[in-house]
Amino acid sequence: MEGHTKRLISENLYAHIHFERIPVFEGKEQRPEIIAIDAISDQTPLMKLRGITDFTPAFSGITWTTSPEMIGDLGFAVKKIYAWADNSLSVKGTYRGVKQISLVCRKETLDQESFYNSYRAHTEIARNHHGMQNYAQNIDLEPIYGSHPDGVEIDGISELWFTSERNWEHQFYLHSNSAEIVGKDTKTFIDFHKTESIMVSETRFRSNTNG
Repeated sequence: MEGHTKRLISENLYAHIHFERIPVFEGKEQRPEIIAIDAISDQTPLMKLRGITDFTPAFSGITWTTSPEMIGDLGFAVKKIYAWADNSLSVKGTYRGVKQISLVCRKETLDQESFYNSYRAHTEIARNHHGMQNYAQNIDLEPIYGSHPDGVEIDGISELWFTSERNWEHQFYLHSNSAEIVGKDTKTFIDFHKTESIMVSETRFRSNTNG
């Protein structure tokens, strides 16, 4: 990950999850509380990675803000931790690469503290076995409004940025044994039957609050 910061950067934000559609915000440029909008995009890269031909997204995106104002279907106060990042997060406009976001659910056998310990420790495995440009984990989720339509509890939100679809295809797993190692680790703390992922197009209206 040469060229990426190794200093953990964290910020307290609000994640507004949209299940039906992404709302159209009038005058976004005059709404400084909106940091970025992740809107559902082409799911082909995710389907290819998983080797599936049929996929129904479970949500339509996330709006990230500095305000708890209700603008989605389900809102959380979160602590966003950038495990590593570069200056692309300071560039306004649409991210030119591809991005995946996941609503992560912990295994029922784990309490939240144990889950967060394992989730945070996973950063080093991700660093060695994924080729992401940027990687963020959102933890300490505190519900502020709404509920999941299926009653699912969300314990974390992962964000994975790749520079291009080609990079996604060839660098999602860096080594021949990376998928096995990543899978073995994540199965110890993630409930994959409840965890939901989608590909999104990120439009950023301001840089992260610490950079």
